[in-house]
Amino acid sequence: MFTIKQAARRCGVPESSLRAWERRYAVVSPRRTDAGYRLYNEDDLARLGRMRELVEQGWSPAAAAEALRGSAPPAQHASPAPLALAEAASLTAELLDAAAAVDARAIETVLDRAFARGPFEAVADTWLMPTLAALGDAWEEGIIDVAGEHTASHAVMRKLSHTFAAAATTASGPRVVVGLPAGSHHELGALAFATTVRRQGLAVVYVGADLPTTGWLRAVKAFPTRAAVVAVPTHGDRESARDTAAALLRSAPTMLVATGGAHGEAVAPGALSLPRSLGEAARALAHS
Repeated sequence: MFTIKQAARRCGVPESSLRAWERRYAVVSPRRTDAGYRLYNEDDLARLGRMRELVEQGWSPAAAAEALRGSAPPAQHASPAPLALAEAASLTAELLDAAAAVDARAIETVLDRAFARGPFEAVADTWLMPTLAALGDAWEEGIIDVAGEHTASHAVMRKLSHTFAAAATTASGPRVVVGLPAGSHHELGALAFATTVRRQGLAVVYVGADLPTTGWLRAVKAFPTRAAVVAVPTHGDRESARDTAAALLRSAPTMLVATGGAHGEAVAPGALSLPRSLGEAARALAHS
């Protein structure tokens, strides 16, 4: 029998993910000691390892758990069909309706269905990012209020955070720091990019939103860092991103400094401008 710490180490999955997979998806039902500590057997570890593999391949946790519960043999399960344009539009409409109703459960269901339809990179590029733009437009037009927009955004953040954590098991390449400059708060695109890069095998450290330049400098100096990517989601973030990129270039002239996002093109002299597509940007960074 194995404790949760031992199981996490053997399966290559964070303890928090093991708890979530048990609580939300009933992937395993470990025994409990009298003191309430979880104990896992070899069968549990095999199921958790397979769950990790499916999530790393781009399956949503809900779809992977359903396969493991026996609705389809995971080892032989066919790859999901690509997300068609009509279906993508339908899922976007469903998510917006759920956000307008402040229905967190329905929002999570739509996210699970969308991410079950292909690799993470493809769904994030072709469905998630356009849907987030539509969500912002609906909020600006008053169709969705602040509560609905926040509920949907937080659900997306949880989904991305889970996928980012799951991808850590395959990340052993060069260290890359990804985040947003001071004053920049729209971080969902940056986290989606960080997740995509980690799934490319790079050791990504995501430093989050609104990070002052001094924080960026500490982050890249804490450990040997090959690259730093400053996300620029809005036009108003360009000046702060330029200052951050320039400081990084001065502080670590041999380190690759890149900018990306909707407004990341030609932000700072000497910084690499990444493509807007998440998949293309991740591949360009990995190649560089």
